[in-house]
Amino acid sequence: MKHYQNYIPKFYKFTIMLISLISLMIGLAMSYPAEGKLLIDVDNPNLMKMPITVLDFTSSSDGSINGKDLAAIVKNDLFITGMFQIVEASVSAALNANQEPNFDYLAQIGSQAVVTGSFHVQQDQLVIEAKLYDVALRKLEIGKRFTAKVNDYRKLVHLFDDRIIEKLTGTPGCFSSKIAFVGDSQSRELYSMDYDGHDLRQLTRTNTINLSPEWAPDGNSILFTSYINRKPDLWSLSLSSMRLIPISAKSNLNTSGRYSYDGNYIALSMSIKSIPKIFIINTQGDTLKQLTNGRGNDISPTWSPDSTSIAYVSDQAGAPHIYVIPISGGEPRRLTFVSNYNTDPDWSPRGDMIAFTGRIDGRFQICVMKSDGSDFKVLTNQGSNQEPSWSPDGRLIAFSSNRDGARRIYIMDAKGSIQIPVSPITGKSPAWSRNNAR
Repeated sequence: MKHYQNYIPKFYKFTIMLISLISLMIGLAMSYPAEGKLLIDVDNPNLMKMPITVLDFTSSSDGSINGKDLAAIVKNDLFITGMFQIVEASVSAALNANQEPNFDYLAQIGSQAVVTGSFHVQQDQLVIEAKLYDVALRKLEIGKRFTAKVNDYRKLVHLFDDRIIEKLTGTPGCFSSKIAFVGDSQSRELYSMDYDGHDLRQLTRTNTINLSPEWAPDGNSILFTSYINRKPDLWSLSLSSMRLIPISAKSNLNTSGRYSYDGNYIALSMSIKSIPKIFIINTQGDTLKQLTNGRGNDISPTWSPDSTSIAYVSDQAGAPHIYVIPISGGEPRRLTFVSNYNTDPDWSPRGDMIAFTGRIDGRFQICVMKSDGSDFKVLTNQGSNQEPSWSPDGRLIAFSSNRDGARRIYIMDAKGSIQIPVSPITGKSPAWSRNNAR
């Protein structure tokens, strides 16, 4: 009997260990295919971060470009997605005498993939060769050669990182995209920057209030509202000529202009007898249809990716809430019920989620929900956070926050697990380009 009593806990321990091992194997199988090929299933709720090593880029020549800096760009791009665990390693240990990966060493430190790179400068031209290897299969997955002006070195690295994400997930990354925003100053001019805050550029010099920037789908212009004529009118800024083009000035209010995904139509809020409603116009500003006509103020439209529906904000129930209405018309359907104040909706390019600003416990926070209003989640909890904008791949969200005192532009992954400031100046109303913008 004594022997049996001692056996039971040992048996249970073995069983628990076996169950844990099986669970781990199932989790790995769900995250990465059985054949060992590098792949990240971004829709997998049990997604495990892929351990990846990024080695300092090597160079045979001296210059202003530093190989450690190039590797740091790769690390930052991959880290912010929330899909990777960066495994540090020294170049001398991770590369053999032939400058090929030391796969045995990399496997020992837990890496499933490794990025290597080399570069050299020819006059004012920078040549970068970058590679992605599968450690388990000892296989080259990506090998790319990029050439550009030396000052465009960050752009080249972003392009390679976009290829990494495409190889591992099936859809390109967003690292070559840009974010437009409104400077948080008295004049509130428009600015643009790389997604990570570099290459800051002032776009307007109107010396007046500018609001609600929106990238054209082709990335060649920006739609925005401005008080140039002392009232809120809709304008377009050509990024090639920097010329301002009037789009809509038909009413007292022309604001929150948003392009359809094909770029053929614009949804905006225009006032009828001082009450804003959602309208659809063409890109020349001709009114095509009034979409909403109920009681209340209707503002901030956002298109579904298939351009069949528009989500917007209305106070017809007494407080701002998010509604959705088909383009063909019909009765709007309310989506938000948790918070008593919801605004700034932005429909994910994937079509499955809507990000918005909700007032939670007296503070504005970035929230997400499925496009049918279900699965409500709060992603932020520090300071006041507003005006979410999805990245073109639907994996990241830009937003404004005053958590550190001054309002700045932040980005985070779609789960809210990684949140970092990116704008080098104060700003608000971020708008993410839908592709590689100018």
